[in-house]
Amino acid sequence: MSIAEIHGRLATSVLLFMLTAGVWGLVRWRRKQSVNDSYFGILAVGEVLIIAQVLLGIWMWLGMNLSPASDRPWMHYLYGFVAVLTLPAAYAYNGGSTEEVRDQGLYALVCLFLAGIAWRAMTTASL
Repeated sequence: MSIAEIHGRLATSVLLFMLTAGVWGLVRWRRKQSVNDSYFGILAVGEVLIIAQVLLGIWMWLGMNLSPASDRPWMHYLYGFVAVLTLPAAYAYNGGSTEEVRDQGLYALVCLFLAGIAWRAMTTASL
């Protein structure tokens, strides 16, 4: 399996993981539950997946001289940059709060946003 295939399959994993985390977060929000340790762990695993995906992409770009086969490769890089910063930015914006039901809704929407970002990044690059 080539590095490009691994990068593509990891992108699919990020998309499906964040979509699942977002839907589960909305279920928890609808049940009036706040962010618990388990859901916070899901967020952490999602961030690690995104970081791994971006690091692999950087390695492909700088180390192997592979770029997205697109007329706007900078959009692909922008999606990766946004994906890495979104969860930490939501955490900082929220002041690290996980006690209220509102916090659960925020993180659920952020996960769905990240699923959308992953999907857009996948559509801007076909190696």
